[in-house]
Amino acid sequence: MKKTYKYSAIGVLTYALILSTSSCSNFLSVEPTGSLTEEQVFEKIENVQPLVLGLYDSYRRCKEGRNGLMPYLGTDETQQGNYQLISSGDQAGMDKYNGQLNATSTQVASIWNNRWPAVVSAAKAIYALSMTTEDPERAMKLTGEACFIRGLLMFELSMLWGEIPVVDMNRTDELGLGRQPLDVVWQYIIDDFTTAANNLPESYDGEPQRATKGAALAMLGKAYMAAPESTNLRDFSKADDCFKQIIEMGRYRLLDNYSDLFRYNNPNTAESLFELQFNNVWPDCNYWQFDTGSRAVDSWFSQACSYAGYDFLLPTPFAYKAVEEGGVWEDGDTRKGEALREDFTYYTNRYSSDGSFQYVTPDLSKTQWTGTTDELDPHIKKYEDPRTDILSGLGINNMWNSGKNFAVIRYADVLLLHAECLNELGQTAEAINIVNEEIRKRAWGGTLPEDKKWGAMSPDDFRAKIMDERIRELCFEGWRRIDLLRTGKFVALVKERNKWANESGTIQDFHKRYPIPDTEIKTNDAFTEEDQNPGYN
Repeated sequence: MKKTYKYSAIGVLTYALILSTSSCSNFLSVEPTGSLTEEQVFEKIENVQPLVLGLYDSYRRCKEGRNGLMPYLGTDETQQGNYQLISSGDQAGMDKYNGQLNATSTQVASIWNNRWPAVVSAAKAIYALSMTTEDPERAMKLTGEACFIRGLLMFELSMLWGEIPVVDMNRTDELGLGRQPLDVVWQYIIDDFTTAANNLPESYDGEPQRATKGAALAMLGKAYMAAPESTNLRDFSKADDCFKQIIEMGRYRLLDNYSDLFRYNNPNTAESLFELQFNNVWPDCNYWQFDTGSRAVDSWFSQACSYAGYDFLLPTPFAYKAVEEGGVWEDGDTRKGEALREDFTYYTNRYSSDGSFQYVTPDLSKTQWTGTTDELDPHIKKYEDPRTDILSGLGINNMWNSGKNFAVIRYADVLLLHAECLNELGQTAEAINIVNEEIRKRAWGGTLPEDKKWGAMSPDDFRAKIMDERIRELCFEGWRRIDLLRTGKFVALVKERNKWANESGTIQDFHKRYPIPDTEIKTNDAFTEEDQNPGYN
């Protein structure tokens, strides 16, 4: 008899699946099933495909609202606003890295609990497809999609927690629901992306939400770069081979103008390898503007202003200041204006004396001001959705319903990673040329000034400069924490550049991982107190 599991985030979702590997229970919703056995149900590929296609919604839900943005906190790129810090209890620990970041943190638990259902669903699909007997080519494509989603989630979960469970329904007796060694976890991640890259097509006509070979190769390359060195799986040569394959496809290119990447009416561009499909209608909104907009703007102009919000996620001073002020931005870089909102004036007749339209700047004396100026410090602009503004005339009239598409993987990221790999492989000059001629040239409108071109430098200097360049190109797009972790710069740069971590001064090496939620340890029989990440016991 199999061991029973209590009601943990993983166990409650997986127990039925574990039972199914040795029984005839049908965990797919297929009507009618009659007295069909599990094998008879799964041999029909039409019965399995809806489960696979549903994985994209499952993954997208992991990214909606604060569930998606919470891991952005506590880096050198983003931090929470002051009002959030003083009003949201243990949430402050996500930036301060003090005693408030612990196993009882509801914020940490929400990140953990939100992602495991999608992992389990992907594992379910992979298992079901292994039993499918018809149309093998189609079955392998669907397997590639399911492996891509499971790989994405395991990649993120392991970067955040280290050793994690591996949900593989063909190996449940062996693996169970407990944490697995890092080499086992990362071999699964690499194998998932390899399966995806080997079986996915280069495109799906009319279905931009689906994973492709290019997206799988990009994540496989990222996995080879991010795998902990202790696993012996980190390999810059294999990573660069993935990026070269993407480049040689000829399917992707940088858009001429950086601004075109973030227009709501320009989705699924030639620069996008994998993009989440959102819109302004529940339940397909992403709601991100609610968390990235200005509380002062909301108080002064209402939620019908498209850049209002509640200061949950703000740029750090480093991420919005100029180089000469101790920040990252160089004079003339057009990316800054697309990434950051610095002007909060609003075209309105709400407070004009004669009823005519005029520009008005929020007055801090008439807001629920927190005592600092960060409510009108630079904010994130990339998530703003003009359709939600009352002046758009579309009738949405609430920034809560923001719903621009989001490119999880961009070609610019691939080029930067390719350059990083070349530097690690002793080809620094070629790496510099790629950054100058591809990334930075576009950032200065197609003509890179001589004084902005990177010259000859050492591999160590390149490593430092490419990290800043990744902020300029990819800021607020979700890769910064992973970049800091994989390069070993997390503690030093967060302590230096994140305002709240700097003031607290309590960040330590063990904070590179989140604590395992105590609810998981207490309710999953495969976990014990000894499974808690060091530093949180």
